[in-house]
Amino acid sequence: MKYDFPDNQNEILPNIPGLKAAEEIALSEFEGFLKAEIQLTESLTPRTKFNVSYTLRIHKLAPGHLYSFAGKYRDVNISKGGFAFSAARFYRKQWPHLRARFYQIFHTNTKPKMNW
Repeated sequence: MKYDFPDNQNEILPNIPGLKAAEEIALSEFEGFLKAEIQLTESLTPRTKFNVSYTLRIHKLAPGHLYSFAGKYRDVNISKGGFAFSAARFYRKQWPHLRARFYQIFHTNTKPKMNW
């Protein structure tokens, strides 16, 4: 089997503060992403490059207070609500393609064909 889905797709990820309720985690994630957005927007310059390092920085800033894996490449496959994220073993190789698609979407305002 390519992915092993647990019976309960609503399970709570282990987190640093030990939150148990999905609502608490959602609020904490929202607050983290909001703080990261403010911080990163204030430090944005024309020389800022949206590359792997910057993406990992976003991921470290946003949910880093919740998850020890934030800002790091995954080494396990994960899913949420039945949706399987990119396979960990291919993620580093997929990054250039994902980056190109993000660029196409955000810089040309066109929707790319999703051929994956």
